[in-house]
Amino acid sequence: MQGIRQNFTALRDIAKEQLGDKSSHAWKEPGNKYEHGIRTAKLAEKLRLAICPEDASVNPDVLTVAAWFHDLCNGQEDHERLGAEALPGLIGHLCTEEELKEVCSIVRVHDHRTAAPEKSPYSAAVRLLQDADMLDHLGAYDIWITFAEFTYKHKTPHQYTGCFHDGSFDRFEAHWRAKINYDFSLTVFDEKIRYEREFAARMERELDGELC
Repeated sequence: MQGIRQNFTALRDIAKEQLGDKSSHAWKEPGNKYEHGIRTAKLAEKLRLAICPEDASVNPDVLTVAAWFHDLCNGQEDHERLGAEALPGLIGHLCTEEELKEVCSIVRVHDHRTAAPEKSPYSAAVRLLQDADMLDHLGAYDIWITFAEFTYKHKTPHQYTGCFHDGSFDRFEAHWRAKINYDFSLTVFDEKIRYEREFAARMERELDGELC
């Protein structure tokens, strides 16, 4: 039986068929869940190569496919379990039994982050996907989505920059930083957060009529 590697194109086509029009919020672009999965897969592989390239317990092909489908049932209660349960019927014929089991096991717990990452009970593959998933929501994309939401809700640019003074962004940063699994991921996290703060500071100066 051919496995994941031989069926990458077909698997990605199924991901696009299932998620290509899916949007988790009214202000997010159509298909953002598919594109998020593609980006998360690329980030997860880059993290794997930087953190544990020799870890034989991590199958990079399985990690990639799990990332593509991790938000298959996003928007539904208990979306991790529902996604894992739906996958055999969608992709079971394109994976070996062992590969399918691994993909489903990763999807089933990908959002089960712990406040003490050093004590995480999950596999390296799960932790890599968790970090990649989180990192994709930060930086330039977070700015894009925040502006889309603020525009949709008729909020002002000053309300956006205000989030960096009223403690909102500080609480957001602290909450998610505590759940990052790997030190290398933390360096990426901190760089993305720094970029968001610098962008907000520049925007505030421009809103005040500064030449910057």
